[in-house]
Amino acid sequence: MARFTDQVALVVGGAQGIGKAIGVQLGREGARVVIADMDCPMMEATVREMCAAGSDARPVPCDVRDSAQVRAMVKQVIDWYGRIDVLMYVAGIAPSVPFMDITEETWDNTVDTNLRGAFLVSKAVTPHMVARKRGKLVFMASTNCWDAEASLGHYNVSKAGVFLLAKTLARELGPHGINSNALGPGFIKTRLTVPVLNDPEFMKKYDPARGLIPLGRLGTPEDVAGPALFLASEEASYINGVLLFVDGGQLA
Repeated sequence: MARFTDQVALVVGGAQGIGKAIGVQLGREGARVVIADMDCPMMEATVREMCAAGSDARPVPCDVRDSAQVRAMVKQVIDWYGRIDVLMYVAGIAPSVPFMDITEETWDNTVDTNLRGAFLVSKAVTPHMVARKRGKLVFMASTNCWDAEASLGHYNVSKAGVFLLAKTLARELGPHGINSNALGPGFIKTRLTVPVLNDPEFMKKYDPARGLIPLGRLGTPEDVAGPALFLASEEASYINGVLLFVDGGQLA
C-alpha cells in the first residue's frame, strides 16, 4: 500500500512506542516523515532505522511544553517541505500517583505534555493546513478519557481534554477541509506501561482468565498504528470528530 505517497507527515512523540510504530508505517506507505521528540538519541536512532529501510525521514528535537520550540519545529518542517499534510500528536506521559499524592509539579507536567502540547502543536500546524484547504489531524487520547483509572487522575483529565480538543477542531476546521479525530488506545506495551507491566499486583486484573480484555492479550504499538493511519488516509475522508478505541474490546 502507498496511501501517503508524497505526503508530509509530522509525528510528534515519534521516537519510540506508538509514535515510532506510526512513523515507521507512514514511511512504508510513502510519506515523508518528520519525527519530533525531546529524546534526541532515541529519535535519531528511529530516523536512522527508517532511512535504512528506505523511508524518507528526518528528526526535529522539540519539547512540546515550550511554545518557542514548537513554533521552530513547525517552521523547520515547512522550510523543508512547504506543507504538512498529516499531524500525529502522540507525545504523552503517565506517571502513576494516587490523587491525594499528586503534586502540582506532576499535575502540571502531565497536563502540559499531554494537553497543552497538543494545543500548541495544532495551533502552529493548522494555519498551514487551512491555507491549503486540506489536512489530517490525529490525536492520541486514551481509554482513560472515557473510563477513569485510579492513580491516574492527572492523566485521565489530560486525555479527556485531548479528545475534546480533537472534537473542537473537527467543528471549527471541517469547513476548511481538515479532518480531526482521536484514538483511544487501551493497555499497550510501551515504555509508559513498563512500570505496571512489572507490577504483579497491578497485572492481576489483566489476567486473560478474568476477561477484562475480550481478545485476551495486551496491545502492541503496531495495533495502534493501523487505525491511526486509517484516520489519516483518504479512506476516512468523511470521518471527523470521532474517538476510535483500540483496546481489544476492554470498553465493550
